[in-house]
Amino acid sequence: MPCVLALDLASTTGWAVGEPGTHPVSGFIRFASAGASHEAIFARAHDWMCAKIDECHPRLVVWESPMPTSFNRGSTNTNTTTLLYGLPAVIGMTAYQNSIFDIRKATTRDVRMHFIGQNPKGHIGKKLVMRQCRAMGWEVADDNEADSLAVWSYMCALIEPKLAMAPTPLFGRGVSRALRG
Repeated sequence: MPCVLALDLASTTGWAVGEPGTHPVSGFIRFASAGASHEAIFARAHDWMCAKIDECHPRLVVWESPMPTSFNRGSTNTNTTTLLYGLPAVIGMTAYQNSIFDIRKATTRDVRMHFIGQNPKGHIGKKLVMRQCRAMGWEVADDNEADSLAVWSYMCALIEPKLAMAPTPLFGRGVSRALRG
């Protein structure tokens, strides 16, 4: 079984790693302090990725694809766009330089449909993903870590459907309505 490293790339990046069918190890990291330059963030992301590869020996790296900039028109800026598209480039390059050639992307919609059975927007989706993680026995510190675990679960289900831990449909429409308030 390939060891999978799943990432939710952002200012604070969530990560989850493990083989399909196992209990993943997860966490989150902030690559630099608020206000740091993109170059500082990218350099730290590269160093962290090298260390994570040495520690965990993943054979597959996957991250949640950033939304197209047109999707967030009016609510994003050049700095955010540079970060959200630059981090995948740095992480992918680092994986490739370390002989990891199975590098994949996953859409938020596909991950959420797999993990929680629906694709609610914004904070509602993040809360449901966190609840699902906890229901599966994965204690998460924040939504970044939870999102990386959801990406990990999704990729494991694609790689080895029989061994992957299947999320249960615990949350229906009533829960998402309750979370809106």
